[in-house]
Amino acid sequence: MKRILKVLILSVLLLFAAGAAYTMIALPKRQPAAELDITGTPDLIARGEYLARHVVLCIDCHSERDWDIYGGPAMEPYGAGREDCITQDSGKSGIRVSEWTFPGRICIRNITPDPATGLGNWTDGEIIRAFREGIGKDGEPLFPIMPYFILRNISDDDAKAIVAYLRTLPAVRTERRPQLVDFPMNLFMKVFPEPVHEPVPSVDPADRLAYGGYLAKIARCEFCHTPRNGQTRQPIMKLRFSGGVPFNLNGGKTAYSPNLTPHAEGLGRWTREAFIARFALDAEPRPVDPTENTVSSWHAYSGIKAEDVGAIYDFLQTVPAMATQLQPAD
Repeated sequence: MKRILKVLILSVLLLFAAGAAYTMIALPKRQPAAELDITGTPDLIARGEYLARHVVLCIDCHSERDWDIYGGPAMEPYGAGREDCITQDSGKSGIRVSEWTFPGRICIRNITPDPATGLGNWTDGEIIRAFREGIGKDGEPLFPIMPYFILRNISDDDAKAIVAYLRTLPAVRTERRPQLVDFPMNLFMKVFPEPVHEPVPSVDPADRLAYGGYLAKIARCEFCHTPRNGQTRQPIMKLRFSGGVPFNLNGGKTAYSPNLTPHAEGLGRWTREAFIARFALDAEPRPVDPTENTVSSWHAYSGIKAEDVGAIYDFLQTVPAMATQLQPAD
């Protein structure tokens, strides 16, 4: 019996070692960065600025935020990263965190064209590979607080527009501490990156439902308003947009994302006009106690065009109506 037990234990250890070896050698999945030379035309740069500042929120994520203003608007210098890194105790230091438990130290990087500390020595293809596929310039995986699993849905043309805009930011030199991810997450995070092998076509804005669905995806509406599996954190697609996802606020409070389905608990009581008006509400800075602020970037989202907000509303009216799916806070 002892011999059998030893064999079983040895087998488990060998399987674990084989899995670890596979993870170290075969992962992350990656492909060479595309060879691109993006010409930053005025129209392309304008499109990229619109996306980076008001839809995809590159600037909000990679800038210091003013949490004395509702929605925490980005502060200049835009794209220079954040001095404080995100850790287990980030909520105590004023950094906004959602439902993640951070296994180590995650530092928000500089995305200005500075060659030493930013993207100045990255190729156009390497930048797109990073935000759509989760692979850094060095070929290593990015921690999935960078939402490349969402941004892989950005069309090729919009991805190029974002790069064209980022190239226009003033270069800022900012020294940031290196990322430090604890075991076993430093191995597990290798699973997340996934190459984009096929072209991602643009969505015609004239197709209001398709374009609204596209914006709802890349602007994270679906991610933030869809309940997730408590263990895997994967979205439960049959509950898409039903809300109730917990987000931690400064001060230890928990807020839940609203229901965006046409149910009476969600957008069933909102007119299209009221929905559009809500997005424009925080265009002007509104002082607030940081402990009463929001994880939603309302100040940035106030810049989304009314016709685009209307397209998102029209799309959301087509998803199945269901009651709010309140999730327990961790």
